[in-house]
Amino acid sequence: MYFSEAALANLADGYAALDEKLNKLVEGYVLLNLQKPRAREFASQGFPRRVKTMARCIKNVFALIPPERQELPSIDELSDATINIQSFIFNTFGAIDNLAWTWVSEKGQNRNDGTSIPDTHVGLGPKNISVRQLLPAALQAYLATLDEWMEYLASLRHALAHRIPLYIPPYVIEDADAAAYDELAKKMSAAIKALDFAAYDTLSAEQLKLGRFQPWISQSFAEGAKPVVFHPQLLADFNTVDEVGHKVLAELGGA
Repeated sequence: MYFSEAALANLADGYAALDEKLNKLVEGYVLLNLQKPRAREFASQGFPRRVKTMARCIKNVFALIPPERQELPSIDELSDATINIQSFIFNTFGAIDNLAWTWVSEKGQNRNDGTSIPDTHVGLGPKNISVRQLLPAALQAYLATLDEWMEYLASLRHALAHRIPLYIPPYVIEDADAAAYDELAKKMSAAIKALDFAAYDTLSAEQLKLGRFQPWISQSFAEGAKPVVFHPQLLADFNTVDEVGHKVLAELGGA
């Protein structure tokens, strides 16, 4: 089993708290009293839809590949889990952007010097300096503590949209099994050349038994991206959006 019993218990607790957090966050934004129609739409439609999708993606991934699972997932399970994680990443990035749009739509999309902030500059990340400077000092300071997380999120989103999509390896081979795996690969190649497909299938099944599933998702091996353990990361990212959401909500006059 990849996770320890303590880690599984923490994941279970985080998963169990998901619905309550989601409902409280969505309620806060739906009931938020804003003056500008566009701001109300971002607050009552855009942001809630995204966090609801995020929560649903987490539930789907945990159902498809439970953290306690030891056997190898099927190709369909891996594909469906990957689709949900990709959707989660896009909507996490979008949820943070929706908070920025809620703010500028309500407070004004102008810098302190009166010039307009281009739409492409709207966001809450460390590069969105013009928007951050419009925020209360306490909120600016809080967001600065999330700069590393914001960069991580942007990196995944941009790679997913423009470069290499996220990928769950079907299995990994431990060092102790590498020689046996390679030997079976040689025999499989020989079987194919001999057109002995029955032998190939038998050897392939033996090779597959050497695989160990790791709940990792990676962007690109060539780009040096580090694999991310996705069960805890999904919950952690939701919790971060939840925390940012409540911070912004409080500054906008919500409960």
